[in-house]
Amino acid sequence: MTRYVLHVEYDGTAYAGFQLQADQPTVQGRLEEAAEALYKQAVRMHASGRTDAGVHAEHQIVHFDPPSELRNLNLKAAMNTVLPPDIRVMDTAVTDETFHARFSARERRYRYDISTGVTALDRHRVWQIFQDLDLKRMQACAELIVGEHDFTSFCSLQAEVDHKRCLIRRSAWERKGDRLSYHVHGNRFLHSMVRSLVGTMVEAGKHRLDEKDFLSILEQRDRLAGAVTAPPQGLFLVDVLYDSPIPWEKEP
Repeated sequence: MTRYVLHVEYDGTAYAGFQLQADQPTVQGRLEEAAEALYKQAVRMHASGRTDAGVHAEHQIVHFDPPSELRNLNLKAAMNTVLPPDIRVMDTAVTDETFHARFSARERRYRYDISTGVTALDRHRVWQIFQDLDLKRMQACAELIVGEHDFTSFCSLQAEVDHKRCLIRRSAWERKGDRLSYHVHGNRFLHSMVRSLVGTMVEAGKHRLDEKDFLSILEQRDRLAGAVTAPPQGLFLVDVLYDSPIPWEKEP
């Protein structure tokens, strides 16, 4: 059976997240509407992960099973013709039913951007914090989560999952001028997890807690232990890795 795979980029500012929600605009909803316009029947999209309201994606992976065959279809161009300008299909591929955007993924990579300077153009893409942050202390906290841990303290109370253990392969801060970026790579992420990690590390950067306090919050495995959640606009899904490379179609 033919299965189409999409590399999707979107600005999440205007959306209530990726996943379908009643009476609210979502990225999944807009993608399914675009596909329905092409196929004249309902199409269900499946993503590598669900981003929260206001969160962006540079490299979201989505798959769907076409309900019919359309001749001479340039899927990328056709989808982009009917999608809103804040959602773009960047690449397309054809696979089979053995590939699943979510369950075949082995690693997700996120970035969170903070600006300590003044910006108007990037206000929907960074968390603006108008004070110096102690990056050394934030990095010390970041290093504590490398490896496999239970992240109950750093996820939403509404997270409905079998378990809350995640394997983190990279957790690091970097500074370029007045821009601070947090990079985190892992096999899976829980609802609001990255934002909660960032918000709590920023508390350390403001000298309101230290790495011992951060470790205590992690080890308590309790959402009420003191984690602080960062706003959504600085968060980007930047890449999704699979054991077998996706056979992206080359531009004509």
